[in-house]
Amino acid sequence: MRALLLLCLMLPAVALADEPPPRQTALTAHIVLKVVHPDEVRRDTLGDVAKLGGFPVLVTEQQLVLKVPPAKLDEALATIAGRGAVLEKTMERNDLTLAIAQLEAQLRSKAEIFGRLRKLLDDSDVNATLQIERDMSQLVMEMESLKGQLRVQRERAAWALIDLAFNFRERDRLVYVYSPFEWINTVDLHRFLGAF
Repeated sequence: MRALLLLCLMLPAVALADEPPPRQTALTAHIVLKVVHPDEVRRDTLGDVAKLGGFPVLVTEQQLVLKVPPAKLDEALATIAGRGAVLEKTMERNDLTLAIAQLEAQLRSKAEIFGRLRKLLDDSDVNATLQIERDMSQLVMEMESLKGQLRVQRERAAWALIDLAFNFRERDRLVYVYSPFEWINTVDLHRFLGAF
């Protein structure tokens, strides 16, 4: 018991933060949309996403991968859902707060070690200087790697990702012609066929 008390007294005091850091989450939505004319839907969707402050990451005939501000995700999903029949929709939310905090802590720790090694350079002989420089070079590589990982995690938290896949059957555009039967002229064939 006495040894545990002495050990606790020897440990440096840990400052507790007044407020916990804000939660940082990565949002990802996966949607499969059944459409009749994918080119039009693709073009209109890209335009709508741009209006919301987003941008495309991947554009193919079968798929769109889009990034939008997290606050605009629901609005973007509602707009996309209105462009066809939603066959499948899933949402993922990954908490990145702990991963970002760990990367920041590792980066601070390595920066402190780098600063201590730099102070040792003044009082070292040639062999020690060479070893310190090798250690410092290794630390620089590790810090650059951590900075890259941190940028990736912060980017994931800053943007919501929408993975939109198209399910479609190619159809030719209907050409309207005037019919002598008045009731046929009142039928909205695009809307009728779009449901299939």
